[in-house]
Amino acid sequence: MEHEVPEAIRVAVCQLSGINRVSVESSPEFISDESSWAIQLRLTSTVTSDFVPKETHWVALVDGFYPAGRIRIYPANSGGIVHTFPHQDRNTKSQLSYCTWRTGKPCLDSPTQRLGRIAGGPEPKDDIEQRLRWHILRCLSWLEIAAENQLMVDGEPFEVPQCPDELCDNRFTVVHDEGSDTWQDWSERLGHYGEVRLRELPAFKKTMVADEFLDANGDKIRICRRLIRQNDKTRVGYWWLWPTPIVISPWHAPGTWDELRQVGTNIGVDVDRFIRWLSDRVGGKENVIVLLGYPIPEVWNGLQVEVHWQAILPPYVPLKFKPMRGFRKNPLGLKKRITQDFFNGREKIKYLKTANWHPDRLQARGGLSPELKKQSIAVIGVGALGSAIAEILARGGVDEILIIDGDVLKSGNLARHTLTGVDLGSKKAEALEARLQSIAPMSHFTALSAFLSSTDVIEAPLESFKIILDCTGEDSVLRNLYDAWWPIPRHFLSASLGYSANRLFLFSNHACCFPVEEYENAMRPWLSVERQEWSESGEKLEGAGCWSPVFPARNDDVWLAAVAIVKYLERWVVKEVRDGLHVFKKSLGQDIVGYQLVDQEESS
Repeated sequence: MEHEVPEAIRVAVCQLSGINRVSVESSPEFISDESSWAIQLRLTSTVTSDFVPKETHWVALVDGFYPAGRIRIYPANSGGIVHTFPHQDRNTKSQLSYCTWRTGKPCLDSPTQRLGRIAGGPEPKDDIEQRLRWHILRCLSWLEIAAENQLMVDGEPFEVPQCPDELCDNRFTVVHDEGSDTWQDWSERLGHYGEVRLRELPAFKKTMVADEFLDANGDKIRICRRLIRQNDKTRVGYWWLWPTPIVISPWHAPGTWDELRQVGTNIGVDVDRFIRWLSDRVGGKENVIVLLGYPIPEVWNGLQVEVHWQAILPPYVPLKFKPMRGFRKNPLGLKKRITQDFFNGREKIKYLKTANWHPDRLQARGGLSPELKKQSIAVIGVGALGSAIAEILARGGVDEILIIDGDVLKSGNLARHTLTGVDLGSKKAEALEARLQSIAPMSHFTALSAFLSSTDVIEAPLESFKIILDCTGEDSVLRNLYDAWWPIPRHFLSASLGYSANRLFLFSNHACCFPVEEYENAMRPWLSVERQEWSESGEKLEGAGCWSPVFPARNDDVWLAAVAIVKYLERWVVKEVRDGLHVFKKSLGQDIVGYQLVDQEESS
């Protein structure tokens, strides 16, 4: 079926004819598999190098509803650049039969600062005449900077080479938690190798976590920050830390064992020596995981600050095997068989998906304040309000949370609880622990399915926690927190909601036990106000106070209160708010819905 070139694309292509050093080599051709129009281009660079000739061919793919949609520019199969540079997808031949282009799309719409200064200005996304022209000019600028080896310059963010998707084995993913805080464990071990113990990560399918690293003598180097459990299945793998990034110039991850040897030769790393060491340990074992690592800086040419790991699956080595053909059955013949047969130069490296789950990475899109994240928090009562608060804290990066509740999840809880129908009949604390662990796998969550009915079951579990957050508002719990005593003062915060969640009551104190009399005296005037509102509504007050777990309030109001409590916690831990009772009232203004501090204004 013939496709007529859209008028907007015709206009855009006409605008390219006036660009110096840019030649349009074909009329737009519709590629149905891409829902895009392909335009053949030739770019002439004023700068050349061993990797960039003077003339190169490219294919621009423009979505059919231009000027909206994607614009992608790829090196052509014939006459295009064949190497991979920084700020470029891995540049190999496409596996798709219809492609006349390679996979190495340069990063043009999120360019480096240097490229931004050369091509300049924001992308004209709605301009028919200028948008395609803008992309082609940026590609030409990118190409000339690549020829000058200036795609990464001092002070710009460091970029690791792209993992080769075409060589990736998807059987499972390997995660680790390296950051600047773990670099000291590795800074003196460049060029070394050893053992790593991996474990299946609960709640994550086909995911292994690098839990423990040991040196060649079996001494522990470091452990993962997550809570290791006794029933976790352990798998033995190996790590190998290189002194510099493992790349083939300009910026290409090795695809074969010969390419890996080539990189090693260039920087003085004996690849075959490691292969022989590894083979002595993995004979007869399948799917052995090896972590190849190297130190990386935060910015290009900056100080090394952390280890970057990439997991691979080395070739299978039989437990017993014959020597290399033409060699005697001696150590030399066996070594030759290992390095030249099992790990032969043409053997492709099998990469595994690898991810860094350090808190700095997991919280990169937004986390709580550092002062709150480093606190250990016990949440007592994980009903609607407590479960919402616990989830916000977990997603925000709090590293250690104890969840205490002796109740089970009932169908009536589903309207407001963070747990779901699959958890009905389960103990709230244990089900919520599992949920939070799946949300924040590197944090520590512990469940205590118990009612805090006496000091005997309170003092020991709460001993190590800096913040004790009560979300029950029950007299018996608060009394028991008063009867308990800890030698080191801690932060107490009691959070409760008034009728229909119209008010939020927060009582905070720093002490060795909860000051229940001070709390009751502060709350007394407000209880009469709450009882009157309950009475006027025709509702029966259930329980000893307006904060009984059974009260009318919508789920969004509960979450609104949970957000306000976490915001309060952030300010409280840095002493921006005083201890004592703080009362907030739900404000429903024209533009804003939230809680406004009222304190004693309405209770008098």
